[in-house]
Parts: sequence; structure tokens; C-alpha cells
Amino acid sequence: MSVFASLTVVVTVMAPVFIVAALGFIWSRAKLPYDSAFITTFAINVSSPCLVFSSLTRLTLGGDELLTMTLASIACITSAAVLAVPLLLAFRLPLRTYLPALSFPNAGNLGLPLCLFAFGETGLGLGVLFFAVFSVAQFAIGPVAASGQLDLGRLLRTPVIYAVALSLLVMLAGVQPPQWVANTATLLGNCAVPIMLLSLGVALSNLRMNSLMRAGALSALRLVLGLGVGLAVAHLMQLTGTMRGVVVLQSSMPVAVFNYLWALRYNNAPEEVAGMVLGSTALAFLALPALLLGVM
Repeated sequence: MSVFASLTVVVTVMAPVFIVAALGFIWSRAKLPYDSAFITTFAINVSSPCLVFSSLTRLTLGGDELLTMTLASIACITSAAVLAVPLLLAFRLPLRTYLPALSFPNAGNLGLPLCLFAFGETGLGLGVLFFAVFSVAQFAIGPVAASGQLDLGRLLRTPVIYAVALSLLVMLAGVQPPQWVANTATLLGNCAVPIMLLSLGVALSNLRMNSLMRAGALSALRLVLGLGVGLAVAHLMQLTGTMRGVVVLQSSMPVAVFNYLWALRYNNAPEEVAGMVLGSTALAFLALPALLLGVM
């Protein structure tokens, strides 16, 4: 493939992601009506679980491949966290504030659209599995890190957990859900990607960058750490093709916006986390063309 053709493919993947996120950013800046509370609640409780269910139940992967992808997702989370701890301790930065931001990438708002446009429906399905593992971990660990308290009730109230469990039950049983169930889940799940991108743009428009030097350095660290972990996991697990591309791409995403939401809710230095979300997202958009060329 020529350089021009490669760049055309990258633009084809990135343009919809950038345009929809930019639309959310401009919409918010223009002070147009946008009920963030409703949109966020709908995305978390309805559209995302439906996307998980509809995508996973359409996957044609075997049990070994599903297990491999799940283990790869877990490996990316734990590896990023383990590597981040000594770095944060060396620079005397509080783990409670910065460790979740370095461990949890934006595998939903940004990662899923990229997986879809770069690798098609199969890529979206694998990306959703990666996203589901991260969602469970983030809802389990994120509030604990931000508040310093364990809340099992919050984890048990996370709909994506039940969507994953139901999907795996259907897949292991080797049955297909009723067509009306599949169509309803697909219809609602199709809302998730544009809603996530719009919400990303709105969230970024409301963030402010403080401690510029520290935020910039930690933003770059998040991207480098994520890319390194993704490549290492893919190599050690001998992943190839779309699965390798999805793991590397999802692991390399910038800081998840949810890290800021947890920090804001529990007053855990939200301005610092906001700086990392903004900085890493801006750097990610600059680095994505090279990253996509490397994984596609």
C-alpha cells in the first residue's frame, strides 16, 4: 500500500471520530441544550450494555479466542498499573490521584469507534470485549481509588457486568437470542458510539488544564505506557491480525474521562486529572495516524 493510500485509510478512520467529538465540543461551547446527566446515565445503563450484548453475541470467535482476548485485557490493565506505581513513587506523586488515570485508557468513547472504523464489525466486537473488561475493573477500582473506600454495591449496580454475563451464557449455550431481543439490543447499542463521542467532546469542552508541565508529562507517559504495554502483551501472547490490532489500539488510548468523573465526585484532585484527560487526548489525536498505520 502506498503512503497516500495508507494516509487515506487513516483519514477515513479518524475523520468520523474527530468530527463527532468536535461536534460535541462545539455544541457545548455554543451553550446549546445538552442534558449531560441524562446522556451519561443512558449510555452507562442502556446503550453500552446493549452494545456489549449485541456485539458479543454476534461474534464468531471460539472460546479460546474469547479467553485470550479477556486475558489480554486484564494483562494490559495490571501491567500498566504495576509499571506506573514505581514511577509515581519516584516522583512522589499520590497513587490515589494518578494511578487510575495511568491505568485506565479511554477504551469506550474513543477506542470503540476506532476499532469499528479500523477493523470493522469483528474489530468492534473485540473492542467491546476489551471495553467490557475495563468497565468492570474501572467501576470496581475507580471509585475505591478516588474515595479510599470499597463500594461493592456500586459494582453490583453496574449493568455492563450483567450484559457480559448474559452474553457469555448465550455464547456458551450455543443458542441465538430471539430476533426481537437481538434487534432491540442492536438498535439501542448503535446509539452508544455516537453518544460516547459526543459526550467526550462535551466533557473536554468543560475541562481546564492546570499544572501544565506535570499534566503534559503524565499525559505523554499514559500514551507511551499504554502503547508499550499493548505491544508487549500482544507479543508475549503471540496475538496476530485484528486481535493484535485491537489490543494495541485500545491499550494506547488516552486517559478515560471517567477517571475525571470519579475524581470530581470524591474531590480527589479533579483539576489534575482533568489536565491529564485534556493533555493525553490532544496528544493522542496527534499520534493516532502513526499508531493506526502501525496496527492496520
